[in-house]
Amino acid sequence: MASDPSHNAPTATPWPQPHGPGAWPAVRQSADRLARHENAFIRQLRYDVNRLMPDSATPPALDTWLFCERMVRLLLWAALTDESPHVVADTIRQVGAQNWYDGFPDAQYANVAHALVQTVHYLSGHDWSASTGSAWISYFMWIKPHLLTGAQRAAAQHTAAQRAAERREAVRGEALSRDSHGAHAHVVGDVNLESRANLLDEDDDEDVGYVQIMASMTRNPRREPPRHRR
Repeated sequence: MASDPSHNAPTATPWPQPHGPGAWPAVRQSADRLARHENAFIRQLRYDVNRLMPDSATPPALDTWLFCERMVRLLLWAALTDESPHVVADTIRQVGAQNWYDGFPDAQYANVAHALVQTVHYLSGHDWSASTGSAWISYFMWIKPHLLTGAQRAAAQHTAAQRAAERREAVRGEALSRDSHGAHAHVVGDVNLESRANLLDEDDDEDVGYVQIMASMTRNPRREPPRHRR
């Protein structure tokens, strides 16, 4: 995902701008400077995210370092790439899906926005200005709906997969139940004393035992075990 940002301020505009015309160059210039200190960006964002997100809203299994690393690389890449708006938006949605799978709560993106502005403010030093802060807020507000769309798609796919698995399990249970009932009916209803006597007569020379007789009575050579597609 990472690109090699030019140290000269880029001027291309690869994504739609829902804000003032001056915001985009400000984000590009700021991102260009921050890309030179990516690890510091990740560490500081993680600090601010952990500080602003309430413990009750943070799943125990969530790796906030991995989350912040993914978000920083996305934010820098999306700001500096010359890819088409379609590619940029699709990539953001994929990151949103991965965040959802990792357990990040959608409702906490607002806190991520606040953490991001504070992080950029801290790392920008003397280069910070109110217009820079406004530009980053607008930038994240453009990214956020795509993150949420990716999360919604991931949740829908997960739910569909769960339902499909439940249906397969139900079909499997029904098949096993039919097999069990069919075997019971074969032993109790279809086998009479005459057939059992004939079976004993036929196998008398081979000294067939009780277990072997019961096995032969319950075996149905015409039925194959059910096969299920995964």
